[in-house]
Amino acid sequence: MKNTLIYKHKTVLGTVFLKSRKNGLNPESLYLEVYLKSTQKRNLEFLGLHFTGNSILDGKIKQDAIGKCINYVFAEKKAADITFTDFCKEQAAKIDNPKSRRTPLNTLKKLHDYAKTETVFFHQVNEGFLIGFREWLLNKAQSDCSKLPISKGTADLYLSIIMRYANRAQKKGLIPLTAFSVNDIPAIGQVVKVPITLTEEEMIKLQSTSYPKQEICKALMFQFACGQRWGDVRDMTWEQIIMEEGQYMIVLQQEKTDKVLPSFISKDLMDWVGQGKEREGRIFQNLPISANSILSHMDSWCKLAGIKKKVGTHTMRRTCATILYKKGVELLTISQILGHSSSDITRRYIGIDEKDIKKGLDRLKEVTKRFNFNNAA
Repeated sequence: MKNTLIYKHKTVLGTVFLKSRKNGLNPESLYLEVYLKSTQKRNLEFLGLHFTGNSILDGKIKQDAIGKCINYVFAEKKAADITFTDFCKEQAAKIDNPKSRRTPLNTLKKLHDYAKTETVFFHQVNEGFLIGFREWLLNKAQSDCSKLPISKGTADLYLSIIMRYANRAQKKGLIPLTAFSVNDIPAIGQVVKVPITLTEEEMIKLQSTSYPKQEICKALMFQFACGQRWGDVRDMTWEQIIMEEGQYMIVLQQEKTDKVLPSFISKDLMDWVGQGKEREGRIFQNLPISANSILSHMDSWCKLAGIKKKVGTHTMRRTCATILYKKGVELLTISQILGHSSSDITRRYIGIDEKDIKKGLDRLKEVTKRFNFNNAA
């Protein structure tokens, strides 16, 4: 009998090992070996997956198995099996004045109307879901009394309550940090501005500008190169980097799905990031936890490079999407790279300004200049 380690996923609760087992003439089967820190015990869980000998099919089977490894839920977590609906009710119940509970409970009813179910689970609450609820409030939600559309003020109140509860749930670890960012859900009535991104030339200038906190610089450039959220990059481990046919691939859990969508990183970038490091544990050590601290460093680095833009933790992610789009990569492909559930969300990430519009119209001139306006129909 031969056992082979394929992948290892470490968490605060324990470690999950993805292994394969070859026993005689039987197909090579995949299973999880789970080590729980609290009990210091190991147990095996077979996945019902087997390698076939077909390289393409086996690659998909392996990717599916790695997803199950990363998404493994320890028994300790299952004890806290409550829903987002339950959580919202608990928050409303904490309000001392019974009359003040009416609005949060009415808000929850609207959320159920939007979701078309009486139970909303934590895994449903992500960027796409919240933006969808926002649009539903603005365009379809009706008053319970008159059946007329609710006002923008009421819609804003309902959205702010759900966002407040979603943020609290996120801080408690009930909703992943990667599910949504508060800044990406515009308040109703707020003008949605073109997202701030960096140009290709600015990215090159930034990378060549020396800054004292090299680890932060590398982490930000890494974020740009793979298009992932800052929280994902900050917590990423070397165990999430695997080599596939000479290409580095990041195995990253995507929101709202058990599938693992790969992000690919060049060897040069990986070598630059990993210079002088023990390649185990977190890729980036000693990064500030506070988002404000990261913003401060990023702002200082940009100023040293002569870039005067208001940047944020999503700037590198948006810049990745925008540069890919301007280089002709299809929107659906970019959506897959960023891990969005819908290309509609991806559209909001892309920074198109007046220069881009002018370039687009100039392309049209290539056609119109061939017109014979004297003989126009």
